[in-house]
Amino acid sequence: MYLSTIFSAVPHIKSGALKAMAISGDTRAQALPQVPTFTEAGVPGIGSLGLWYGIVAPAGTPRVIIDKISTEIGKYSVMPDFKEKLASLGFAPYYLTPEQFAATMKADMAKNSKIIKAANIKFEN
Repeated sequence: MYLSTIFSAVPHIKSGALKAMAISGDTRAQALPQVPTFTEAGVPGIGSLGLWYGIVAPAGTPRVIIDKISTEIGKYSVMPDFKEKLASLGFAPYYLTPEQFAATMKADMAKNSKIIKAANIKFEN
């Protein structure tokens, strides 16, 4: 058994080197429509594992720079070619404002605080 991000597993699944049994999340992945969710496979309660990727900047980066980068990322994130490429790799791209992304990070850190404390993980600014 192997647990992986869909991004790193898709090429191996498509080549036949790995057999996907199920994916986390509420819906099937566009890159692997034949692979059921855990719930569909008879293992309810897994849901989404909350994996996401984002772009951050160093603390103290001027707001004008943050806004410019965010605007450009927002424009790029809706381009059909970009969305199609990411979907083929197993990603479901979506855009969050800097404030929304900060709130997502904060909520996930709070949700996982027990794991973070038990593993003695430290965050750096």
